[in-house]
Amino acid sequence: METLFIYLIKSSGLLAMFYLAYHFLVRKETFFDANRWFLLSGLLTSALLPLFFIKKIIWVESPKISMEDLVAYAQQGPVNTKNVAIVEAFDWMQLLWMGYTLVASALLFKIILNLFSLYRMLHKQQQFKREGFTLVDSDDHIAPFSFFKYIVYNSDFYTGTELQSIILHEQVHSKEHHSVDVLLVKLFTVVFWFNPFVWLYKKVIAQNLEYIADQKAIAQLNDRQAYQHALLKVVTHQNCLSITNHFYQSLIKKRIVMLNTNQSHKRNSWKYALILPALIGFVFLFQIKVVAQEVESDIWVKNISNNGDVKVKIDKNCSDEQLKKEAKKLKEEHGVTLKFSKVKRIPRVKLPASK
Repeated sequence: METLFIYLIKSSGLLAMFYLAYHFLVRKETFFDANRWFLLSGLLTSALLPLFFIKKIIWVESPKISMEDLVAYAQQGPVNTKNVAIVEAFDWMQLLWMGYTLVASALLFKIILNLFSLYRMLHKQQQFKREGFTLVDSDDHIAPFSFFKYIVYNSDFYTGTELQSIILHEQVHSKEHHSVDVLLVKLFTVVFWFNPFVWLYKKVIAQNLEYIADQKAIAQLNDRQAYQHALLKVVTHQNCLSITNHFYQSLIKKRIVMLNTNQSHKRNSWKYALILPALIGFVFLFQIKVVAQEVESDIWVKNISNNGDVKVKIDKNCSDEQLKKEAKKLKEEHGVTLKFSKVKRIPRVKLPASK
């Protein structure tokens, strides 16, 4: 559970990072397609980056244990644990996970319920094909929306010109698979419901998709004013399912402002790269896993007792060259002469456990 908790915190931080970068750097730019991919890359990065680590290996020398320490440890008596009282503390973490799972399950159930309602709606209405899309002229009092290849509207509420604008708008949503973005961010709200930035992220993704559809639909129309009039008229028919791309999703004022905003200069696209230093910093701060590995020691163990005796322990890994080097060191530091000849190495023998 601790690993999952750390993952959720890291992913939430990355989501916040991408949202703030979008809000302060590129929100007012008219690079709507680039903004879409920037926001989607934020979702994927926040989900995947915390799973990958850079391994940093630190070699440490294996601890040396003298014979005196080994004997002292063996002579210790068993620890009496019969009279030790065991008190179980209340597991707050388990309570938190239960609450998290309960809310996430409720949100997931709501999405499934919306999908089921959408399925029933689509199959109880008359459908007909046009240019690869499935048009559904609904009898319900509902705002126009699209879901993958389905485009739903109520023709009783609009004139022929208004309906043409609406269908062109929804065709952009369908053609560019905007429903994938909507469903993906919906799933993120299930997993990261506790993070306020995920709800803001969901809002800006839906809003940017509307900007894309507005921009590309109006490019196919001659009358910009008629399109904006259709936007205002749809305001009165806002009932729709939250899992769909509907004609009036974001604030109408912002959409009309964006329709009349001059195209951003391409030189402003450098702003997207400003997220890279933050991602690199995240990796170096949180995604470097330090792994300690022991290197088998080939150095002898030396103890000097209280009476001035020099005790030397040499293991099988010491080479002849090292023995000569240490013999010289003994002579220089302690005036002790160490002689050896015909050195033979035998495998290490495991001592029987002390009873």
